[in-house]
Amino acid sequence: MRGARLRSIAILASALTVVTGGMGISAAHAVGTPLAPPAIYPANTWQGKGTAVVRVLDRLDAHVDVIAIPVGTTAHYKSLDITAGRCLERPKTLSPDAAGWLELHDTHPDGAVFKGWMLAAEPGLGVFESAVYDVRMVRCEGNDVAPAAPPLPTPAVPVLTQPAAPAPPAGGDGMGGDAAPQGPAPAGKSTPPASPEYGGEY
Repeated sequence: MRGARLRSIAILASALTVVTGGMGISAAHAVGTPLAPPAIYPANTWQGKGTAVVRVLDRLDAHVDVIAIPVGTTAHYKSLDITAGRCLERPKTLSPDAAGWLELHDTHPDGAVFKGWMLAAEPGLGVFESAVYDVRMVRCEGNDVAPAAPPLPTPAVPVLTQPAAPAPPAGGDGMGGDAAPQGPAPAGKSTPPASPEYGGEY
């Protein structure tokens, strides 16, 4: 029973040696294929669209409506006038977002007025301060208009360089280099006398 177990352990160890040795050889001779990085638009790139989509909440009756407003026109929701000046969206390679230049006017006496940019991903940057309505930018849609996103840049394929071969070990006796030669002292240099100052006997 013990002999069979030892033979099994020996067979398993031999198999692991063969497998790991083969993996080491294949990894040492593996050659990678360089690939170009993905094409990405610059962070400040926007694409113009022909229609702005906004969501309007009437706080008095909790009614919500989603309104599509062609750029350059004015839509009406109850006592609220909404004019879309521009609508921009991020290209596909960037984080999704939409920005609309909106003019809002509540026609009630002393109604709130807003004129500026609203961003879909950051609604807190452009707020219509109205006690009656809440307006949020949702998205842009429709045909592409100016400004147009430029063509995607073509990334360059990186060039892989083979690592340099390791330098051969320095020759010698294996103790950190050749030993200093033994021989007589160079001419013109006298040997110090065997005195107490130089380790001699008293």
